[in-house]
Amino acid sequence: MEQIFFTADLHFGHPNILKHSPRRPHSDTVDIVAHDAWLLDLWRSTVSKRDTVYILGDLTFLKSGEARLLLEKLPGRKFLIEGNHDRSIRAYYNYFKYVYQIKEMRFRPTVAPFLEEDFGVVMCHYPMLTWNQKPRGSVMLHGHSHGKLDEYNAQSMDLRFDVGLDGALAGLRFLTLEDVYKAAKEKIKQYQCASFAEYARNNYKVELR
Repeated sequence: MEQIFFTADLHFGHPNILKHSPRRPHSDTVDIVAHDAWLLDLWRSTVSKRDTVYILGDLTFLKSGEARLLLEKLPGRKFLIEGNHDRSIRAYYNYFKYVYQIKEMRFRPTVAPFLEEDFGVVMCHYPMLTWNQKPRGSVMLHGHSHGKLDEYNAQSMDLRFDVGLDGALAGLRFLTLEDVYKAAKEKIKQYQCASFAEYARNNYKVELR
């Protein structure tokens, strides 16, 4: 079965990521070559060529030529939501199906049978306080924060999740659509809500249209 994945903040070729993300392999030695080999193996062992991957920014810090060689090795139908460290791949957007700043999607049960209802998401590299369709239960997915907003997101009433590699939800792996959906469902069930629309009606005081 073809899978839909979400990830962010991989930072191929960026030694400083190992100083700020101590849970990643090879962070103790700051060996970016070994780290990148691990990261490439993680991608290739997770994603098949028929899978879809939404990359919510900061894919690589590699220079232009090296970035192109990396993109050639990454299987899957890739959609990039651009981050602040993606300048080196701007010349190679042909390796992606599409490139966005913000992307809205609505996943339907006909596509993913585990869905109990339509599942609307808004994807951006940066976390947002408000987004389109939020008052109707749309979920905000972001990166950029490397798990530093996990507690804030958990305590907030907002349906907002960090899908980055270093976040608690991902835990150094790629997230599936089912992973993200289950996390969102668990949050609304804490408030005895059966649907995302009901959760939004009950818990968002200001309705922005």
